[in-house]
Amino acid sequence: MQSPLASKKFDCRIRHAGTLFCAALFVFILSYAVSAQERGDLYPRALGFQLRQIVESSADEVHPLREVCTTLLDSLNAIIVHLEYSPEQPCSEFQRLEESVKTLGEFRKSWTAEGSIEEPYIPSAIALEEILLAVQRRINTWQALLNTVVAEASPITTLYEKSFADIDRLKERTIAVEQYFTRARRTADYKAGLTWCDYFETKSWLTEIEACRQPGTQPVRLVSFTTPDIPVEFLKTFSDRANATVYRLESPTLTNEQRVFLNHPTVNVWKEELQSWTADTVSPINVLRLLEQYEATGGMTDMKALSRFIDQLTISKTAEYRQLGDHIQRQYGMANVKVFLSGALLNNHLPSTGSEIASFRDVIQSQPTVGRRQTETEMEVTLIPHPTRVLTSLDVSVDLAMISRSDAFATQLFNTGRALIVAHKTIELTEKGFLTAPCKAEIVDHRMRLVRMDTDFDAVPVLSGLFRGVVLNQYESRARDAKMEARRKMLWQVRNQVDREIETRLRPINERIKMLSQYADEEFGLQVEQREDSRTDDNWLLTTWGVRSKGALASNTHAPDTPNGSFADVKIHESLPNMLLGKLEFEGKRGTVAEFKQMLAEKFKQPGLTRPEENDHVDVMFAPYNPVVVRFVDGRVELTISIAALRLLGKTHRNFQVIVRYKPAYDSEGRLVLERDGYISLINVREQFIMRTAFGKIFPVSRPFPLVPKVFESDAQYDYLTTGHCRIEKGWLALAIVEKPKTVEE
Repeated sequence: MQSPLASKKFDCRIRHAGTLFCAALFVFILSYAVSAQERGDLYPRALGFQLRQIVESSADEVHPLREVCTTLLDSLNAIIVHLEYSPEQPCSEFQRLEESVKTLGEFRKSWTAEGSIEEPYIPSAIALEEILLAVQRRINTWQALLNTVVAEASPITTLYEKSFADIDRLKERTIAVEQYFTRARRTADYKAGLTWCDYFETKSWLTEIEACRQPGTQPVRLVSFTTPDIPVEFLKTFSDRANATVYRLESPTLTNEQRVFLNHPTVNVWKEELQSWTADTVSPINVLRLLEQYEATGGMTDMKALSRFIDQLTISKTAEYRQLGDHIQRQYGMANVKVFLSGALLNNHLPSTGSEIASFRDVIQSQPTVGRRQTETEMEVTLIPHPTRVLTSLDVSVDLAMISRSDAFATQLFNTGRALIVAHKTIELTEKGFLTAPCKAEIVDHRMRLVRMDTDFDAVPVLSGLFRGVVLNQYESRARDAKMEARRKMLWQVRNQVDREIETRLRPINERIKMLSQYADEEFGLQVEQREDSRTDDNWLLTTWGVRSKGALASNTHAPDTPNGSFADVKIHESLPNMLLGKLEFEGKRGTVAEFKQMLAEKFKQPGLTRPEENDHVDVMFAPYNPVVVRFVDGRVELTISIAALRLLGKTHRNFQVIVRYKPAYDSEGRLVLERDGYISLINVREQFIMRTAFGKIFPVSRPFPLVPKVFESDAQYDYLTTGHCRIEKGWLALAIVEKPKTVEE
């Protein structure tokens, strides 16, 4: 029989065991919930929310859509489960999903119900189009993902056996390759060798190797059989670099001559060493999780993470991984700025032309000639249709009427002439500015007529007739050559004048473009490139631009259509403002409102932002994750600010969000503006009244953002233009330039 003390100890052990069991069960449940949440990250939350809104709506108009949206939700869920657990098996849900997309597309064509965000929810035609685009993006991306399942990827664990001896060997062979490229010093081949070094980034390789060899980078640990001697971060960096370098060594764009140059024992040994470092450091399924996270938030933090993983996929060792990376890069790297200009707008702002009378002095056929001429000039811009270039032709018509006098020995000849000259100068818009071709000109019509002849012998009866006859014969014999010389000089003068005037007018514009490009690069690290879908048709210049920075993405949807009757249309995707905000590096940054206003004023060259206001002293610390995000959605510009801490009235408020929405409207003077829409939304805030009052002063209703350029009000030549047809949809903000409506007095 146990003693009471032993029994008590036994009960205690039972209780401890029960506690441990409960703790273990809790940890298991928690880990399962976390893993389930991670698996759920593949679910398209934003798309699912839109579909559920339609399914749960009680509006009669939505009744025809409920069934197809329910099918879409079921198919999406089934495909996600398939991707998570059995991607190697064929999936029939894709066919069902595509059939649902076709059905929804038919609804989109015939959908006439007016959208409403109120209860019960009614989707607009634009909302249905956004759903269609989102589903189609998933179909394309998921099918590209399934191609990676059958691929035999090289895991990063193959690098864990690497040692510092391997690092030294890699360094030695990299130095040998660099010496091979630059062996011919003081020759033209030396510059070519430096270009090869830059192409393969040998300097960066050696810098990374030296950083890895620094004593501070080596991990300090007691016993470890799974962690390599080299820090894992360096292993991943070396692997990504090796993938990129091997990809360049095997690039299909290399010429035969370049391949022969690279087919050298030193380069081959280096390539063999690099191949031992190649591995796939990114899981495609994780890239898709990041993609869904970015789709849901649109923030720069998620954009950077996704862009980095896409870049790693595009240089992967496995071809199927590279194809997936290229697919996502194309899908999320479309143009994010589009500017459409009509030929009518260009012709409305041509330099003024008219009639000009001037004296001239010249030498024709060695004979001094003086006179007066009247020049009438007409100009017109003609668009040159082209599928990939932005081309125009400035057509100049010059009508010359001349009266001239030429002096020869004892003779004065009086002529009248008329010439019609047509000149054409091609102008192309590129990412570097306006490029021009030399002016081409031709004479359409040219007439010269001798109207009078005076000689010093006109008073001598017999001699006068003989002398005039000789002079007339000489004039007629030289008339053809004189006319040809006059034609050459007129053509030269017209071509020279058109070239000079156009270059003079375009030079400040090109300098402005260059200055803006340098400013974007220096201040924000943005690069501007013209996209291949830029084109010219009979009536429009359609220019599309990719404005991107390192670690950023661009648009993933097509821009809104341009309304009829517009002179121009400017379209900006939300990725651009988020890119600019990301470059401000607000993540975790702390300061007063006045300090942040000063920073914005300096960065964007807007001194008006620094005017004193009531809450300038408020101390703010932004959240470390997506601190400021701009979305163009549902006809609104939505600004979300995530704040880690804010000190106001002696109290600190932590971890909350502020959402401010703006909508297009017209002010009291009829100008288009973005005004605040409704109340400011505060999430995870207890003192709603105090905080709403504070942010109401930072984002007041009385301070809308004007959407009419100042030049339209300050320059008389733009007096007939204004902005209108503001469209905020599919992640785009589009603003048309239209004719100003006439007042009753007009």
